[in-house]
Amino acid sequence: MVMITAALAAAVLYGAGAAAEQRQAAKAPQSSAGKPRLLLLLARKPLWLLGIAAQIGGFAAHAVALRSGPLATVQMLVALELVVAVVIVRIWSGTPLSRGAWAAALTVVAAIAAFLAVTSHHGHGSVYPASHPDYLMAAGLGTIITGCGALVTLAAGLRATGKSRAVLLAVAAGLADACSAVVTLAFAHVASQGLAAIATSWTPYALAVVGAGNVLLTQTAYQTGQPMITLPLIASVTPLASVAIGVGLLGETPKTGMAGAVIAGLTVVVASLALARLAREAPHPGPMSTPAPQSHAPTPDRERDLAVLSG
Repeated sequence: MVMITAALAAAVLYGAGAAAEQRQAAKAPQSSAGKPRLLLLLARKPLWLLGIAAQIGGFAAHAVALRSGPLATVQMLVALELVVAVVIVRIWSGTPLSRGAWAAALTVVAAIAAFLAVTSHHGHGSVYPASHPDYLMAAGLGTIITGCGALVTLAAGLRATGKSRAVLLAVAAGLADACSAVVTLAFAHVASQGLAAIATSWTPYALAVVGAGNVLLTQTAYQTGQPMITLPLIASVTPLASVAIGVGLLGETPKTGMAGAVIAGLTVVVASLALARLAREAPHPGPMSTPAPQSHAPTPDRERDLAVLSG
């Protein structure tokens, strides 16, 4: 019960924070994409700071959930953040949710409920306990895999334009979210062993680096100004990557037998497809224009940059 409550609280806070951050990041100049300067520009916006505060609250609830339950199950519940974010974005845009969007949102909820029904009553097996050194090694490997995947996809996204840019940057942000979840899970288990264990572990340092990188990648994805592409993709990639790491590396296999495992896998796929469907239930902004040739006159990006810096 603690896991479910904490994960749902994290979903609400994450979703609200994501909507606020996306609204502000979409107004930032594209010249700052993927650079720390983007965060400096956004830090001057009260709404963005409010979104970050919500994300911090979500992170705290997320950590409690991860400490109380397996990575795969927690991440499936946290994926509900998309429903919250999409509703808020639609309210701000003045456009009501379509029937298709509501159907997709309800499908996500039903799929996650089915996943919990299949896995929660049977417990989860593991190849080793969370306190075992190999568990932290497996978590470290999961961190490296998802982190490198995020960086590679980020590099490709920064070179792309239009919808391809939004898709690639959203995938990078989703992998970064999964990476952050794996590190948070490892840190939560280390923290339960006391301050001495924290001081000698790699997890607090990785948490600081991965957390900062995750914020930057997510804001870069939001900066494309296509929330109905970036929000669903991030919410889809994160649980898929997390389930893969949880089952493939951390040994979080539900004791449901072959039939139960197949059903659990199908619920993950259905939830991810429903999340992606939300991306097609709203009009997309036109593709980003290609950069104009350099000239001595101030570019729109530079003018917007100066305007943001000047408040």
